[in-house]
Amino acid sequence: MKFYLKANTLPLAMIISTVMLLVVMGILVLWEIDFLHFSRQNFMKQQQADIKSAITYYANYPSIIEENLDSSFVLLYDSVASSQMLIERERWGLYELVSASSANRKAHQTCIAGLDSVSSDNTAFYYQENKSTLTVTGRTDFEGQISLPAKGIIYGQINSIFFNGKKIENSRIKISRELPGAENNIKGYIDSLLVLQTVGETVSSDSSMHVDFYNSDIKYLSVNSSETASFSLKGKIILTGNEITVSSDSRLTDIIIVADKVTVSSNFEGSLQIFSRDTVIAGENVKMNYPSGIFSKKYIKIGNGTQINGYVVVDSDDKIDTRRANYIQSRTAKVRGLLYVRGASQLQGTVSGNAYLARAVFYSPRGYYNDMIYDATVLENREMAYPFWFNNSQKRQIIKWIN
Repeated sequence: MKFYLKANTLPLAMIISTVMLLVVMGILVLWEIDFLHFSRQNFMKQQQADIKSAITYYANYPSIIEENLDSSFVLLYDSVASSQMLIERERWGLYELVSASSANRKAHQTCIAGLDSVSSDNTAFYYQENKSTLTVTGRTDFEGQISLPAKGIIYGQINSIFFNGKKIENSRIKISRELPGAENNIKGYIDSLLVLQTVGETVSSDSSMHVDFYNSDIKYLSVNSSETASFSLKGKIILTGNEITVSSDSRLTDIIIVADKVTVSSNFEGSLQIFSRDTVIAGENVKMNYPSGIFSKKYIKIGNGTQINGYVVVDSDDKIDTRRANYIQSRTAKVRGLLYVRGASQLQGTVSGNAYLARAVFYSPRGYYNDMIYDATVLENREMAYPFWFNNSQKRQIIKWIN
């Protein structure tokens, strides 16, 4: 039996065939696109994993970047060329910016890092040898290893208040010497910050700005007046001035402030590092989030209820005069991280980390008491990363990812 097709059905058959061919081709193209997208996603995930591995590698072996260099290429896997990572580091205050990127820089991540311990011996409390005896009274407690003058410690009293803390076992006490100082490269970096007066673009008190940390130059800003500043600043920014007052409603994230005098208003919360040529006053119930810090060449006062998470450093070049305090920490204030005072300090409240003091003085309405600590607690803290101060060759610890 023979079948005959009408001539007008041929165009219809061709159209149907073409449509079917286009559908098949479309499916193949979509599959190819999906495959490429899947491959790219997996490649980027692998790159991100390699980047974190590179930073972890550097954190454990910082010597992979030579001492006087700021970057180095690292090949994670000998047989995989794409695993070559560029690791870069840069000083940011008393912390370090660490970036890792693929060789073509298309994938990258940046973190803020510190040291995994403040020093190799990790002394919790260090009191400089000054041929005197340290007197402790009230509710005063010290955890961990303690370094004290050769004449030791007295559990005494002030007026009618007697010592009621926990006495230190002799096995935890070592003999101290002169207060150790910062490394020369750290001092040099701080000096380079402190010479900044009013640098860069002048901004108003309500300015807002965000500068990425990765592959960006530092943005220098300055304020000319001492009026209360309500800023919204984030990232790689250094704010300079003569006197700067940070209002409680300012939003500051990971910036640096350099000035003669800095006042942080009560109830402020943010993360920043302050470098002062003269004075820093942190009001009550201030919360400087980790990683933050305060450095001054003259004087720092920490108000009641205030928390400083990172470091507090007074590094005075003047001869110690116990009639004038270089550092005052109120009874309900808390410092987590490193407390270092080359000067006269009234230590109260809590230090969770490491405290290094040249001279302790308690100031009362009736006078001052040399070599005395009243109502202070020093606790060990092995969880935090510490600022670069004594030694920069130790292992790093990642504090936060920022890009």
